[in-house]
Amino acid sequence: MRTIPMSLLLVLYVSLAALSAVPTDQTHPFSIHDMLAMDRLSGPQVSPDGKRIVFVLRETDLEADKGRTDLWLVGADGTGLRRLTSHPQGDSNPRWVPDGKSVFFISTRSDSAQVWRIRVDGGEAQQVTDLPLDVANLLVSPNGKHIAFTMEVFPDCKTVADTKDRLDKIEQRKTSGRIYEQIFVRHWDTWKDGRRSHLFVMPSAGGDPIDVMQGMDADTPSKPFGGPEEITFTPDGKGLIFTARDVDRTEPWSTDFNLYQAPIDGSEPPKCLTKDNKAWDTNPVFSPDGRTLAYLAMARPGYESDRFRIVLRKES
Repeated sequence: MRTIPMSLLLVLYVSLAALSAVPTDQTHPFSIHDMLAMDRLSGPQVSPDGKRIVFVLRETDLEADKGRTDLWLVGADGTGLRRLTSHPQGDSNPRWVPDGKSVFFISTRSDSAQVWRIRVDGGEAQQVTDLPLDVANLLVSPNGKHIAFTMEVFPDCKTVADTKDRLDKIEQRKTSGRIYEQIFVRHWDTWKDGRRSHLFVMPSAGGDPIDVMQGMDADTPSKPFGGPEEITFTPDGKGLIFTARDVDRTEPWSTDFNLYQAPIDGSEPPKCLTKDNKAWDTNPVFSPDGRTLAYLAMARPGYESDRFRIVLRKES
């Protein structure tokens, strides 16, 4: 995983300032209107050759009371800033293909959140997935042969279609009451409905997605603020490492997030790599030579405000 140097992030912010700068002789106190109207940057990803950065730019239309996200490209030296996507629907979560010629991303342009792909030298985006559920947290394997993403599924369902069928039946019910036998009932601003965010893998050329967390009553990434930084492919592209809290009924009181490793073909259940630490383990990243796994870990169980420490794990 390539890290983003602060100098490159500065290039992005300077480029954004150039985009929105409007010459004026008038000044006024900074207002909530100014704050809401400001464009926002997120998700910068450096190209495999280190020469370009793709990132997400969010623009706000205050009159229409809506926001819009597009992908932009800029050179690592701050030159060549240009828009990569311009569809009215949202585009986000860009990930480079290893050859640097195209970018995978998530878009809602098909009326649901699906994976798309676009060449950086021009042309129309092509849809990669057409699944019955929304996808999120996109990653691309080191060799580009597979993509990984998450979907909200019922843990006891065998396929994505089974989850969709159950959701359709729930939608058709004349009653809306729910029975909760354990908490969480509501997590932050979202009512729980029994679904979990599970990690799926499929060939980048197309195919059926495989749930590598099949049967786990746990989420990856962590809710409500976790993202794709909590998941990574192994250097050989044959496995995935992800963060999850699989602690059954003690979940509301536990901070025992662990790192799990699972093969991309789902042939084996996920293996816990950090079971000796009863506190939080997350954000796995491999060294460039693939021999060391670095991640963040807390030391005090049950205390979610503990500081994270960097841990290095040598891979055999």
